[in-house]
Amino acid sequence: MSIQDSICPLCGKPSSRGEVCGSCRVAGTPWLECPSRIQITFCPTCGARREAGVWSDTAPAGGDTIAETARRGLVFHPELRDVTVSTTTQEKGVNRSIVECTVRGRLFSIPVEGSCTVEVERRKEQCDRCSLISGSYYEGVVQVRGTGRRPSPREIEESRRIADATLGAMIAGGERLAFIAKWEEHRDGLDITVGSQRLGREIATALTQALGGRYSTHPKLVGEKAGKQLFRVTYSVRLPRYSRGDILVVRGRYVEVLGVEGRLLRCIDLESRTVRLVGEGAVERKAGRREDSLLWEVIFRDRDLLGLLDPETGITHEVSLPAHGTFSPGAGVHVLLDRGDPVILP
Repeated sequence: MSIQDSICPLCGKPSSRGEVCGSCRVAGTPWLECPSRIQITFCPTCGARREAGVWSDTAPAGGDTIAETARRGLVFHPELRDVTVSTTTQEKGVNRSIVECTVRGRLFSIPVEGSCTVEVERRKEQCDRCSLISGSYYEGVVQVRGTGRRPSPREIEESRRIADATLGAMIAGGERLAFIAKWEEHRDGLDITVGSQRLGREIATALTQALGGRYSTHPKLVGEKAGKQLFRVTYSVRLPRYSRGDILVVRGRYVEVLGVEGRLLRCIDLESRTVRLVGEGAVERKAGRREDSLLWEVIFRDRDLLGLLDPETGITHEVSLPAHGTFSPGAGVHVLLDRGDPVILP
């Protein structure tokens, strides 16, 4: 191998096979391009950003929208390796920021460092979803009702939680136009006004799976757009006649509803503490709800009898000693009055 074959033809430094060395290649290669100005559009209502004409709720990984926007505007040479970018942001007005970017890396195995300045301009514009909400747009209403009763406060609260969770899951899955436009609670139950039919269907399905019952759909033609018929759908959710916390009389025994499985009630027998499924047809009557019970004091225990003091009337009632539980004088027990008879709840 000759000397000419082992040195850089440009600078004369040693080079493998007589090729241009890495330093000379770096010196003649523009490896960093930096835009002087970038404009970002965001929604002042929800904070969504528009990129390439598409609105997105995804926040930047570092949490700094301005710095991340500047980083995305940088263009590197395809051979640049081990790239690190550090930024410093200065506010120059209510809608303008200056971002100083310092870039380090390795190009052709040679360490390189460069810097540039990016001006980021912020522009406000209402996003597609907020535009629909502000225009009172909606595609359906989920009506939560009870069968022969009004949904309990617990069921109303649970319905709100389930609807919110369903909405969050759909947004996380990329369904941007899913939104809840309005909540309305009245004497019959809860109405949830939704921005998309898919969201209404998902909420109705989730409610019946969690709380039992069933739902039906009732579409209504509201107009046409581009030759296509537009419908608004009412999702009528009917919760079961009985719900968790109800105290029922089944075949002469008191049971408490633990949950609803389809059209069956999962109940616990208050005396034997056994759990079983009960059909609604087997229910003789409803004695009350657990939240209707009061804390009574155990006055005495005499063999198979308990003396319980009614805190409202001051009258002592004698009841049979339950098979399960510890009852000592002075202790408190939850008692539900059913037709004047005290029922001890576990």
